[in-house]
Amino acid sequence: MIKILVDSASSITPRMAQSLGVHLIPLKVAFGEESFFDGVNLDGPSFYTRLAASRTLPITSQPSAGEFLSRFQELTADGSQVLCIVISHKLSGTLSSAEAAREMLPDRSIHVFDSLSVSIGEGLMALAAAQMAQAGQPLEAILARLERMRAQMRILFVVDTLEYLQKGGRIGGAAAFLGTMLKLKPLLTIENGRIEPSEKVRTKAKAVERMLALLEAEMASDRPAWLGLAHGNCPDECAELEETARARFCCQQALKADVGPIIGTHVGPGVLGMGVVPAE
Repeated sequence: MIKILVDSASSITPRMAQSLGVHLIPLKVAFGEESFFDGVNLDGPSFYTRLAASRTLPITSQPSAGEFLSRFQELTADGSQVLCIVISHKLSGTLSSAEAAREMLPDRSIHVFDSLSVSIGEGLMALAAAQMAQAGQPLEAILARLERMRAQMRILFVVDTLEYLQKGGRIGGAAAFLGTMLKLKPLLTIENGRIEPSEKVRTKAKAVERMLALLEAEMASDRPAWLGLAHGNCPDECAELEETARARFCCQQALKADVGPIIGTHVGPGVLGMGVVPAE
C-alpha cells in the first residue's frame, strides 16, 4: 500500500485531505509568542483576521525532522510505502526536514518528492498521486506522473501588493517589480521553484483576464486539463474565476483552495491564482 503525505503549504486543509485520501503534515505560523499549526488550530479566515490586526508580519516555519519522523513511523508501521510531496525547496526548508527524517528510517520505504511548487500546484500533484495510489498504480508510475506534472504545470497569480513577499523574503525575481508598482497589480508565476515576475497590469480585473489568456496560450481549448484555483480571503472572486475558467478550458478535474496561514503570510490577503496542467 502507498500512502501520500503532503505538507500544508499545498493549501490542502485537514478536511480536504480526508476527502482526497491524503495525509497532511502542517507547517507553523507564529504571531509573536503565539504559535499555531496551519489548518489545525488556525484556519484561513481566522488567520486573515489576525493578520489585519497585527502590527508585525507573522513568521512561518517548516515541520521539524522529528515531526516528519513521527509521521513516517506512523504511516509505515503496517509496512506501507510513503510518498511525501513537499513545497519547493527554494521557498522553504521543509524538504530538508523530510529528507533528514527519511534517513533515520533506512529500512522503511519512504520517498520524498520536491514539487518545485506551492499551494495549488503542489496540491494537484498530491491529488494525482492519491488517485493513482488508490487505483493500485506502482510507485514508479506515480513518480513518473509527478515529474511530468512538475514539468508541465503552469501557475499564475495576482497579488494586491508585493509588500508581504518582500517582507517575508520570498520575493525572488519579482523584486524587479518593486519601486514601480504604485497602483499596478503584479502578475506573478512559479518558475523552477521560485516566484518570478510575469507582467504588470493596471487593475486586478485586467490581471485576471491576462492570467486566463496566458494560461489559454499554454493549453489547447480542447485538451483535457486539471485546474487549480486559489484565493486569499476573496471567495467570491475565486468563484467567478472558476466559472470563467471552466467555460474556457476543457476541465477534467478542479481543485479549489483557500490560501491559508502559510501562503497568506507571504502573499497577503486578496491573492487570486490559477494553475493548469494537462490531464492524462
